[in-house]
Amino acid sequence: MADYSRYGGISPNWDAFMAKNPQPELSPGLSPVQLREMTNKAREKNSREIIATIEGVQTQDFACPSSDGQSIPIRIYKLATATKGDRYPVYIYFHGGGFLFGTLSSEDAPCYKIVSATGIMVVNVCYRHSPEWKWPTPANDALDALNWVFNNMDLIGGYETKVIVGGRSAGATLAAGVVLRDKDTLGKNRIRGQILDVPLLCHIKAYPSEFAAPCKSSYEENKHAPILPMARLELFLDLIGVADPTDRYFSLVLVPDHELTGLPPAHFQIAGRDILRDEAFLYMEKLKRAGVKTAVNVYPGVPHGFKRYDGLEASRQWDEDHMKAIKQLLEI
Repeated sequence: MADYSRYGGISPNWDAFMAKNPQPELSPGLSPVQLREMTNKAREKNSREIIATIEGVQTQDFACPSSDGQSIPIRIYKLATATKGDRYPVYIYFHGGGFLFGTLSSEDAPCYKIVSATGIMVVNVCYRHSPEWKWPTPANDALDALNWVFNNMDLIGGYETKVIVGGRSAGATLAAGVVLRDKDTLGKNRIRGQILDVPLLCHIKAYPSEFAAPCKSSYEENKHAPILPMARLELFLDLIGVADPTDRYFSLVLVPDHELTGLPPAHFQIAGRDILRDEAFLYMEKLKRAGVKTAVNVYPGVPHGFKRYDGLEASRQWDEDHMKAIKQLLEI
């Protein structure tokens, strides 16, 4: 049984930051759609404020056809100095938000930061969300977007031999899932690496209780933690409607070790006070047993989604760690 509770507790920096920056309470009785509209509006506002301070990045929007006849919005970010004929390493990015939140514009800030810090290209994929769309629609969108990128390298100016994927929270579910699915489909990986930030890697209805030490699992320890308490996680999962909780592209911690052999290197960013903490460590250990190269940054005492607060010491460290992971995976 695994015990990762040493990374839990409450960071003094978190307490001090929250004392100076009290967060508004959610209005009671909001429907999921109302909650999504309110959250997306706030995220887009925050993103606009951040990108106003970042110069030297250009964007271009595309529509990626989905396998069911719909359209997936995609936004590509490059250095403003990029010209036709230039080629760049590619980072395909899937946003977080419990499969409920997120727009292209809400993710401008992290994408701008990555381009500005590394000089690569970022492909921001706005997969479809609950409650209108159910699983596996987001996973299918992720695969369609991946194929679109590889099929349009000349159009977007990317290096097909230098592609990594990454995501935060639910976006990390999609990133990890599309890496495995690409290998399952082709028998090999086109992807050079994966970055999994506070990942959701097992459905709560399929989570093996024997994985964690009694009374020390992140499900118990962080049940009422800020940002993603158990009640919020259950809401997100109910809305996305995963028919089979053991789906290998959702509950990746259940995939047999030998079926993970040959996957590209994985870099994990894990929050110690996160309800999803243990499954991230468990998946990392599975990858190691399968011979996959892994690396990890741990942020003790901060909850899931702490990165939304740029004033935290852990958030500043996260930025530094994320940029290093990108450069290491792409060898740039």
